[in-house]
Amino acid sequence: MRASEILNETQGKKYYHGSYENLPVGTRLTPGNDDYEDNWGENLWYDALEYWRPNEYLAHRAAVFMVDNEDDVDMAGGATDYLLTVIPRGKIQRHDMNWGSEIGGMLEDDDVDYADPVIENLALNYWNGVPHTNESVWEYLAPEAIVVAVEPY
Repeated sequence: MRASEILNETQGKKYYHGSYENLPVGTRLTPGNDDYEDNWGENLWYDALEYWRPNEYLAHRAAVFMVDNEDDVDMAGGATDYLLTVIPRGKIQRHDMNWGSEIGGMLEDDDVDYADPVIENLALNYWNGVPHTNESVWEYLAPEAIVVAVEPY
């Protein structure tokens, strides 16, 4: 697939990914971190989101994460050494991270289990791309992405 065809897939939108490394343009990013659950599983929202993830959605451990606002890289948990501009490959999913934050807060503060119907509703809002009621901070998931620009963050 040529770069112009990839750009057409994303309708000219810019996506960003944080990196600890200065990766060369053309690098293909794939989810290759076998330790994803070890790194993120301690976050209370992780199990809840995975528990309620509909089968048609890409699991977090199988995704490359991106944002459409470079200022959101840190908020999304990305590295902040280098800012990569990327073009996603494959189906792109859009999720509002604030649902995950709300889930984490409920699980931390209340006597609520991640199987609770209230948590189910919040998790399904996340997976279905529903904007949060307060504000939205969007993250995008895709099976891979290609680096098209790199700069220090």
